[in-house]
Amino acid sequence: MNKFEKQLEKWNGGVLRGAQAKLAKILQVSTATVALWSTGKRRPSKGFLAKMARLFDMDAYDVTQLFPPLTTYPDMQNRRTQAALHDALDESNAYSADNFIQKGNSVSIPLLTGVTAAFPLYEESEVAEWWTFPRRAAQGGKWLLANTDNASPNRENNLLLLRPAQELENGKIMLVRALGKIQLTRVQILGETACLSAIDGTQESRIALAEIIPLATAVLKITDVF
Repeated sequence: MNKFEKQLEKWNGGVLRGAQAKLAKILQVSTATVALWSTGKRRPSKGFLAKMARLFDMDAYDVTQLFPPLTTYPDMQNRRTQAALHDALDESNAYSADNFIQKGNSVSIPLLTGVTAAFPLYEESEVAEWWTFPRRAAQGGKWLLANTDNASPNRENNLLLLRPAQELENGKIMLVRALGKIQLTRVQILGETACLSAIDGTQESRIALAEIIPLATAVLKITDVF
């Protein structure tokens, strides 16, 4: 039993069973997310740490000590083909940074709850949690963002790793500012215009290139296990 589990047990009246689900409900996250925190595969954002400090009646610094530094990463064997990454809840689908990645050769990337007009700037309150990737696998990615297209019949590639972009990239899934909003869209350049379509292809708009501001390009699709 690790430090976080011991604290959960204490907080839940001396019973560990059901404590993760109880905490998940209060924090409005999935039980899988709390399980990833417990196994050390994910580290809560400062916002969640602050909430747990209040729940556990602990000092904020002491709560941070319940979680070990991130040293495991999703299986990157399929990165050459840009296939979806699978971050399973078992240890067999992760590898150790200490064994396979040189110290310092990793990056922490925020999973954002959404984007605001200030993007690419964001507040800590907009970070759901931090993910750690080997630098090479991250391919310049700076943010993780969920595809919240409810019309899509297939949500398996729900998380997108985004890198900054200054130009539109034909055929790519991009985060752009257009039609008065920021949106995730697939870009098809057609002369002086571009067709912006929903990721599942069900909606599209044709807009002049001059009216589209590129913000980021998706470089990896990651299966959302939450």
